Amino acid sequence: MDIQEFLNTNRIDNIFKEVKVSDRICDSNGKPYLFKIKALSMEEFQRAKAKTDKSGRGSLNGFKSAVVISGCIEPNFKDAKSLKALGAALPEDYLKKVLLAGEISRLAGEILKLSGFGDGYGA
Repeated sequence: MDIQEFLNTNRIDNIFKEVKVSDRICDSNGKPYLFKIKALSMEEFQRAKAKTDKSGRGSLNGFKSAVVISGCIEPNFKDAKSLKALGAALPEDYLKKVLLAGEISRLAGEILKLSGFGDGYGA
């Protein structure tokens, strides 16, 4: 198999993973709930990156929140029923009500790693 054949058979639109985010998020028996995440497309990454810019209008927290909202399949932070139940107008508001800052950062880091950024990109 050459590189072209490899790329043709290894598309990026089906890269998923389940991750443990923290010891806090578990069932009554202590078994962790796993978050199902996906690799971000270039467009999703660019939208998240737009949340942080040099003008000061954005923030690293905005970037991380956007990464989590785009890259997390389960739970769905855009779920209208959940937003309404917690009185959140936007997915970002809901995210802040249900996850700790470190959990958001860890989840963003896992999504970025899965998206090909290694151990970083500021997460």
